Amino acid sequence: MATRYALGRREGITEELVAALADYERGPFSAREKAALRYADRLFFDHHRVDDALWEELGDLFSEEERLELTWVLSEFIGLGKVMYVLGVQYGGHAHV
Repeated sequence: MATRYALGRREGITEELVAALADYERGPFSAREKAALRYADRLFFDHHRVDDALWEELGDLFSEEERLELTWVLSEFIGLGKVMYVLGVQYGGHAHV
């Protein structure tokens, strides 16, 4: 998690906040953060579960531009994580190809 690195710490991410992600619905997150985390979960684990109800909930909390940006950023990180896993890249390391 980012909290282990300088950038995360500078942005105020603590180990406690990272630990709260395991149960973010009950965690100290805002309604917007919880909706974004719910969206991230569905995109990552089963993108077919991103239904109209979730998209509307996001629309209540985010502008259209924000929803599109959130979708783009989440997709980039999910894709990058999968590529790095396949290539055996560790954080700060090199690909083993």
